[in-house]
Amino acid sequence: LQYLDQVFSESLRYYPPVTGFVSRKCSEDHKVGPYVIPKDATVLAPVWDIHHDPQYWPDPWKFDPERFSLENKKSINSMAYMPFGVGRRNCIGARFAQLEAKLAIYRLVKKFKFVTCEKTDDPLPLICPTVIINPINGIWLRAIPRDARI
Repeated sequence: LQYLDQVFSESLRYYPPVTGFVSRKCSEDHKVGPYVIPKDATVLAPVWDIHHDPQYWPDPWKFDPERFSLENKKSINSMAYMPFGVGRRNCIGARFAQLEAKLAIYRLVKKFKFVTCEKTDDPLPLICPTVIINPINGIWLRAIPRDARI
């Protein structure tokens, strides 16, 4: 199931569940380069932008599960991958959500082969009306039972 983990992690990087910001409050004055962030200031980290920043992700618009292989995973900046937030205040249900989603994907892929339909847009146009990303025209797939022929 290693490759499922890689695909899942890359999916969360490419299409993070929350595209908005991870926010933190400064507990003391902090200097970053020439700037001083004052105590009690709120700092926002834009998840979508960080997940697609070539500084952290070579060829960021390429869907590449190999980024999360056992060999490559070690070189990922821990602050550049935050689909469920980071640190002590990350999503409390992240591990459960990931396990539940992987189990559902495993069961579906075991029983069906999924292929795109003519109605499926490629590339997928997205809209972010709030902080959750959505495909504008939906995602259209055909589910073909594994014991059937196309």
